[in-house]
Amino acid sequence: MSGKGTVHILANGHSGQGQAERVAGKALAYCRAQGVPARLHLGRHKRELHACIKEACQSAGRDQGRVLVVGGDGTIRAVSEALCGTDTPMAVVPTGTFNFFSRNLNIPLDTDAAIKLALEGTPRRVNLGRVNQRIFNNNASFGLYARMIRAREQHTRRFGRHRMVAILSTLLTLMRRYRSMSLTLSTGDRERTLQSPMVFVGINSFQLRGVDLDFDHQRDALNLGVVVMKPVSGWALFRLSLRGLMRRLRDENSLEHFYTDRLEIRADRRRITVVLDGERLRIETPLRFSIETGALWVVAPDEGRA
Repeated sequence: MSGKGTVHILANGHSGQGQAERVAGKALAYCRAQGVPARLHLGRHKRELHACIKEACQSAGRDQGRVLVVGGDGTIRAVSEALCGTDTPMAVVPTGTFNFFSRNLNIPLDTDAAIKLALEGTPRRVNLGRVNQRIFNNNASFGLYARMIRAREQHTRRFGRHRMVAILSTLLTLMRRYRSMSLTLSTGDRERTLQSPMVFVGINSFQLRGVDLDFDHQRDALNLGVVVMKPVSGWALFRLSLRGLMRRLRDENSLEHFYTDRLEIRADRRRITVVLDGERLRIETPLRFSIETGALWVVAPDEGRA
């Protein structure tokens, strides 16, 4: 690693069913073997993790080091929010369920390769999404999606954090009734009111390509990808989820999608539970979405190597 700053290894003890803690220990041993100063910040529960994130980010800023995040998309989002607008770089060793952030930036999913990149790679600037005062790396969603995430958390606590558990939990949730919300969407030059059970706003180009909604041709544009679900029956929601799992949403009439550089959403309620990269947060309305251009330094392969 260039420079003499300390590598602050931040690990979520719950990520990957304990895998993050083991990987963090491996990263610490690698640093010591390479003669790189390093410090471990391990959070085993939510409050402790938030304190560790604050300590790691502030310490890395003082000693001109970098924060190496060992965890999933939720932990990465929290660190990104703490480092947004600073000159402190973030490196990632992914241990989550889906790892959308790492896959989007071509950060290796292999532990050894990711650790090597984290210590020897060069930071580059990446864009972040913003909704009001909160940051997201992949997507922000509310409505039915927040309900699915809550159910997924309950099921993974009981059956383990596996991809199939998440998929089955989603299907079970969609079989239950859910009422639509009255929303007013404004993109600056256009405003309209509609009913919708769910809105999804994405900035991660890898994930937007995966939803198969004709986003691919604009994936490099500096825009937010927005998906709005129309009111549908319970059976239609179930069918929609199956088509989504099979990536066959391109001709789905119950979904409307568009690009915009900013979006304001007014709702029929004062506060809404918004899911940011898998983390549920209560946010006051109206919801104002925008892009923070080049707001975060991330150690990742060059874009030309994608």
